Amino acid sequence: MNVFRGALVATLVLGLVACGNKDDDAGTVPLPPTTPVSPTPEPAPTPTPTPTTSMQIEGANPKVEARVKAELDGRADGITGSALAVTGATASLQTPANWTVTKGAVNVVSTADKKAQFAATATGTEGASAKLSTATEALGFASCEWGSTESLTLGKSKLSATAADGVCTRSGVQVRTAWVTAEGLLVVGGWEPSGDSAGVFGAMRSIAKAGGGTGGGDGISACCAALQQNSASAPPEQKGFYISAAAACNSLRSNPDARAALNQVRALLASANVPASCR
Repeated sequence: MNVFRGALVATLVLGLVACGNKDDDAGTVPLPPTTPVSPTPEPAPTPTPTPTTSMQIEGANPKVEARVKAELDGRADGITGSALAVTGATASLQTPANWTVTKGAVNVVSTADKKAQFAATATGTEGASAKLSTATEALGFASCEWGSTESLTLGKSKLSATAADGVCTRSGVQVRTAWVTAEGLLVVGGWEPSGDSAGVFGAMRSIAKAGGGTGGGDGISACCAALQQNSASAPPEQKGFYISAAAACNSLRSNPDARAALNQVRALLASANVPASCR
């Protein structure tokens, strides 16, 4: 009897243990597998800008080649050619030998192939800036761009002048350009890559105050040239005065007393307008 009772108790204990394990297993909710989280990468450092030697000056035009200041400022080595007087200006200049001169409201001077040329005109009351487009149009230039203006000392007369470099096109070809103005005279020059830029700048360096050093003694050559030019276009009542004055001027060009010679020329022009080159 005791043996039977002990076996029954053992059986009940084992059954309770088994039920307890089953309940525990049934009540446990399995957790979903966890995905490992990768650490957030640190941002790459911003690279330090590499310095460059290329620098563009604010306001400068990269298309324009800076040249006019070096060619003109303080230089007195202008060309000696034919004097060109410009009505309305108090300065004149020399034209290169074998260049063609076409006179008009804007005088145009050019090589035979027109790969180098310049225009000369009086600034008048409008000023150089207003006359600039008129001069470039006379040269056949278009789409012009200009650099900053430069103040300089011009020619043997040491005139105070203003100048600038530029670039234009002519018949689709790029033309380097420059202009200079002094004493009411504006000269605009341009040259193609194979053009005679030296002739253009040489003419600009020859600019001198009329009656003060262009050509022969004390500017008398410029005066004589102006008289000859004006005699062809003067009204009938003044033509005789110009012809007589031009003849007297040419005969006195070698006179060492140039001022006295100019005074005689002015006296002959008492009834006519005196060209600026003779003032």
